[in-house]
Amino acid sequence: MTSPLATLSPTRRLRGAVALGALLAALAAASPSPARAERDVPDAATVLTLSETATTTVAADRARATLAAEERGADAAKVQADINRKIEAALKLAREAAPVKVETGGYGVYPIDQEDQARVWNGRQTIELDSADMTALAELAGKLQAQGLVLQDLSTYVSEERARAESDKLTLEAIRQIRARADLIGKEIGTRTVKIRALSPGSGPGTPQPIPFKAMRMEAMAASDMAAPSIEPGERTLRLTVQAELLLEP
Repeated sequence: MTSPLATLSPTRRLRGAVALGALLAALAAASPSPARAERDVPDAATVLTLSETATTTVAADRARATLAAEERGADAAKVQADINRKIEAALKLAREAAPVKVETGGYGVYPIDQEDQARVWNGRQTIELDSADMTALAELAGKLQAQGLVLQDLSTYVSEERARAESDKLTLEAIRQIRARADLIGKEIGTRTVKIRALSPGSGPGTPQPIPFKAMRMEAMAASDMAAPSIEPGERTLRLTVQAELLLEP
């Protein structure tokens, strides 16, 4: 492969080589070598690496539910039509519940073949409910159960907004813990903390916590006869770990 400098005139090649050499020299000077890194630490200093985890307990502030319309029969077209009808009715009802977000999930129809028996088609489609208003979500889930949908999953979780706000607080708390521990160690070995050389904050979890629910196939019944599922948000423990490298000197 021909060097770009080879296509230039001798004078320009010389200027280009000088410029390239100057650039490489500048980059080398800007990149600290291991020897320089060693010189950054005074002979009497101590490099201390610490890791601290801050924790807090918060109440879950959102709920999520998955319900499914399920049908089985010898006619694939009828199975799909019945599922479509159920989901359409469910979506119409769900859209009237303003505080609850709704979206459709997976949809599948597949055959079941058994020996000496006619082929049967099994179909299923889910809808997802999500809301900060847990009472409204529970009431809507109960109404959808009364329409013949099956409650597949019910969970509460800490929202991203709350988890992010708590993560900021946990980061500061973990840094305070690191400083306190460094001071404790410093007193024991006769040094004091001069500065934090490096800091690596982690991130706190805000994942859903499933509430076990045994799915059961139910016949449609009047909404007044179907009690809404109960939701108890409970509390979640959030953790965040911070790592730091500190410089201690006498």
